[in-house]
Amino acid sequence: MLLINEIKLHIDEDESKLKSLIEKKLKAKINSFEIKRKSIDARKEPVYVYSVLVDVDNEEKYASKDIHLYHKENLEPLYKDRNKTVIVVGYGPSGIFSAYRLCKAGFKVIVFEKGSRIHSREKDVETFFKTGILNPESNVQFGEGGAGTFSDAKLTTRIKDKYIEYISDIFIRHGADKSIKYVSHAHIGTDEIRKIIMSITDYLIENGVEFHFDEALKDIITVDKKVKGIITDKGEYYGDEVLLGIGHSSYETVLKLIERGLYTESKDISIGFRVEHPQLLIDSRQTSNMIEEANEYFLRYKGEKGVYSFCMCPGGLVVPAMSDPNTIVTNGMSYSKRDSGTANSAILIQVFKEEFVDGYEYLHNIERNAYNYSDSYKALSQNIKDFMNNELNPLIRESTYSLGTVLYDFNNFLPEKDINIIKEAFNDFDRKIPGFISEGIMVGPETRSSCPIRMKRNADYESVSLKHLYPMGEGAGYGGGIMSCALDGIRIANALISKYE
Repeated sequence: MLLINEIKLHIDEDESKLKSLIEKKLKAKINSFEIKRKSIDARKEPVYVYSVLVDVDNEEKYASKDIHLYHKENLEPLYKDRNKTVIVVGYGPSGIFSAYRLCKAGFKVIVFEKGSRIHSREKDVETFFKTGILNPESNVQFGEGGAGTFSDAKLTTRIKDKYIEYISDIFIRHGADKSIKYVSHAHIGTDEIRKIIMSITDYLIENGVEFHFDEALKDIITVDKKVKGIITDKGEYYGDEVLLGIGHSSYETVLKLIERGLYTESKDISIGFRVEHPQLLIDSRQTSNMIEEANEYFLRYKGEKGVYSFCMCPGGLVVPAMSDPNTIVTNGMSYSKRDSGTANSAILIQVFKEEFVDGYEYLHNIERNAYNYSDSYKALSQNIKDFMNNELNPLIRESTYSLGTVLYDFNNFLPEKDINIIKEAFNDFDRKIPGFISEGIMVGPETRSSCPIRMKRNADYESVSLKHLYPMGEGAGYGGGIMSCALDGIRIANALISKYE
């Protein structure tokens, strides 16, 4: 196989033309090709620039300065019957990909997830979005696929690791578009990621993985600081290893695990709210990428504390993301077409661990206080320009948040020092995207962007305090999105494969 860079297409040319351009460059007929990377060069006349992998006969003779021989590494584990049982608790990205890889390597895998399968979970979430009737066990946070199932399903990451492509290949094998491997800001969309995750689950069931949905972890079974199994609300189960991917919203479970000897450390967090703008405003300001639809942005302000945009959802919706009754939590998502006409993003400010005693309680207080102010599941809201001017007027546009909003002065949301830093950041963002202040609204609070603890692990990814327990993913403090959490699950799976080689 050959790797060829710098194949260019005008923005109005179809990708079907790539084959002829490759053959023209090689002066030979090719067997097939696949796109490895796609980017935009907008310095002069905008063009797409591709790197492609090409299958051609006698490939060695084409190697040159800009044409390289390429050998794709086989990353599939060696299958053998290892006669070991691994319990996976939590079926978000880390749980999915650890289970997938351990199954392929020949382990007996048993998965426990407190929430429901997606077909039931969708009904529970839709009911909540429409009526405000919350199911604490099956919602945006809990259920098949984890919290990422009801998000934009962004796959962008700055992590450089060979298993990133492996993760994308699995998504593609189960229905994702091949473009997720090579576009610069890959996303699947909340409507499509659900189908893909269901396909992965069905594949694992067909290959012997045992699933227990709607079954919540209540405790772990330990002997001499060694984990032997788990206790759920339906029974006791034993295994050789336990992988813990419970997400960042399982507060009561974490407290129980700490009682059993799990060592955790506090870490810094970020909190804030969602901002919403007309998508056309964002598109018109992103002049370096005008040829793309539903443009994104990433904003960062470095003041006394960092303020930054997070999980930006072009053409998306702000959604209720509560898992606990009588709280308010917001999040953002987009469907695959990104066609709502509204852009939203979290705007978050750092909160250092020295600023709170218990990070979970700190966050839950904010969520409960928001509910008490609203006296409902209606989110808090304010025009950005009113926030800047210490005013409170009717919203300049309706929020996409389905349960409605109540006016609230976000100047009361955080300590005055933090509010002033956010205002400095907004002035900076308005210089970068003119209209950010005058055309935007705020909806919140956003409190689930990061976990306030880290379950400390050793070099083999095992808990430093409990043998045979492997904390993983965002809820353990080792991930911040679909790809990083999936990769964490794979790394733990690889550690177990090596352990039982």
